[in-house]
Amino acid sequence: MRRLHAAITKYPWLAYLLSLIAAGWYAYRTWLFSQRLTTMILDESMYVYKGYLFAIGKYSAYQDYGPLTNHMPLSFIIPGFVQRVFGPGMQTARVFAFAVGLVMLAGFWLAFERLGGEWWGTFIVWVLALSTAWQEVFSQGLSQGLVNAFIAWGFAFMFGKAHSKRQMGLAGGLFALAAMTRINTLPVLILMVVYIFWQHGWRKGLTSLFGSALVIVVVGAFFWPDILKFIAGWIPEGWVGFVEPYRSPWSQQHLPDGFSYLPFDAWIGNFGGLQWDGIRAFSEAINFNLISFLAVFGTIFFWPRHNYWPSIQHKRLSLMLLLTWLVMAGLHIWVALSGRSCRFFCLAGYFTFFNFVGLLLLPAAFSSLRRYPPGWRNTLAMGALFGMVYATLYTGGYRQRWMFEKWYKFMHLEIPRFSNGKFIPDEKAPLLGYFEGIFKLDYQFLVEILPKYLYWIILLLLVFAIVPLIHRIKWRAVRGPVSAAWLSFVVFAVLAAALGPTVIFTYESPVMACKDSVVASVEQAGSQLAGLIAPGSLVYQDLTTNMLLLYLPEIEIFPPQLNTSFNFIGRSSPEDSNEIYRFGYWDEYLKEEWLEEADVLLIPSQFASRWQEELTSEAWLTIGELGPYESCRPSETIVYVLERVTPDE
Repeated sequence: MRRLHAAITKYPWLAYLLSLIAAGWYAYRTWLFSQRLTTMILDESMYVYKGYLFAIGKYSAYQDYGPLTNHMPLSFIIPGFVQRVFGPGMQTARVFAFAVGLVMLAGFWLAFERLGGEWWGTFIVWVLALSTAWQEVFSQGLSQGLVNAFIAWGFAFMFGKAHSKRQMGLAGGLFALAAMTRINTLPVLILMVVYIFWQHGWRKGLTSLFGSALVIVVVGAFFWPDILKFIAGWIPEGWVGFVEPYRSPWSQQHLPDGFSYLPFDAWIGNFGGLQWDGIRAFSEAINFNLISFLAVFGTIFFWPRHNYWPSIQHKRLSLMLLLTWLVMAGLHIWVALSGRSCRFFCLAGYFTFFNFVGLLLLPAAFSSLRRYPPGWRNTLAMGALFGMVYATLYTGGYRQRWMFEKWYKFMHLEIPRFSNGKFIPDEKAPLLGYFEGIFKLDYQFLVEILPKYLYWIILLLLVFAIVPLIHRIKWRAVRGPVSAAWLSFVVFAVLAAALGPTVIFTYESPVMACKDSVVASVEQAGSQLAGLIAPGSLVYQDLTTNMLLLYLPEIEIFPPQLNTSFNFIGRSSPEDSNEIYRFGYWDEYLKEEWLEEADVLLIPSQFASRWQEELTSEAWLTIGELGPYESCRPSETIVYVLERVTPDE
């Protein structure tokens, strides 16, 4: 360890070289993802297409009878104006996401370097370069990339060596830009401004407060007072009187009425219950963000003594970072697992809004952590570590399709036949035949039963390999008293960074990447669609993505449909429909009315069964069949284009 430390200190240029290599790999990976990732996530096309409609003036954010503007304005306005300047299309959206990701990466590196030195900067770049899951998030036109870019550069200015008032003002302004992009990052803004007051005094604190207030006032003024339609949903009813007229009587419906985790005995034995989906979603969030969880809880359990800190700044910063991460985690767990914001499984992606805050605890506190804390802390730490590792492995285990597929191919691998003690090269036989013949194992056990346990056997072997490694490091490589719990956290943090993209610690990518360019095929389909639909046509669409609509700038739409069924009110009465529409929602009565008015109907193949009446009706004529526009989802990405038949045709 001493030799390693001496080499690191002696050759600082190596850190910059390794950072550049990691940044190059990150850029290569995210560029591939930006071109090949499917359009499965609706949010991406909502930000881009709604933002484009706002940018060209067809609608305005938060307006009556317009698209549901269900987030803060910059999440739509920024990608929308990029579409307006560079031309509408999926390529514009993905290239912009790629560019924002590189700006974000530079901010990450600079913040870590200023806080802990160039080697910590290298560390964070390699974490991102190795994390396939995070690369997928930052390769799409989602708001996570923008938010992280603002927050990363906010910290970079806050950690500047001069600690000038200008830097604090810029930091406050950047944190405010993040909050005006997504309101869920508001705690980061509040707590970091509080930290600047605490650490740097009231003058610099006021400067940061002024910088953040200026951004909020300027951005908010453009959308005032209609922005209160969104803000009112986050203020408890009756608390602020003037927002009540803007409060929507409806909200997006993600879970059945009356859903609750209490009492436990009502669902604990029913593994098919929705509550278990909530448990699985929390497990998935740990899996998706394991290194961040380890950094936070490792800091909690090995919190340094007062005199261990290198400076009071590091102690105060670590406290505020820890508090910020815990507040953000609690907020997002609440909105995701209660169904307020989504149906559970958005939680893993939500943590990518603030992972950076938790990872900053490493350069802020790692060198000061207690390596041999009291026994009760070690016990709690090992229990928490077991829980986090079990959760991430459970997530990998319950999605075992990849194991069955790989094992099936392996068992059916054709190899030379073996007979009478000799191989016969000219004759082939499947590998499973040897197991059946030699070990007397039947086909069902080999192909259907064994893969269920093979995953856990691999993990058990992994544990048996890691435990001796930890003890070897403890007694051979580390000088001084070090607890096994502390070493275990360090080892698993390294494994989480290095093995996160593999099938050992994570499951098959939740966002599918095709071998061919999705961007090229979507643009081709969009061009074909533009040739089929006349400008000015009123289009009713049941698509799962709005990306194709970018290629139809001159059509008319029914704006609430851009959120698909997420803002569909299942139970309503005809007299409510006007107000439902005014607030950006829709219901069965509006659906029937819009179908009567529409000139064109767009039906995706995956929903064709529920549109059989229209597909076979004489009132509609099928004028085109597009796609598939994604080669890895051929059955789900065909679009039927129907045109209303007028009486004189």
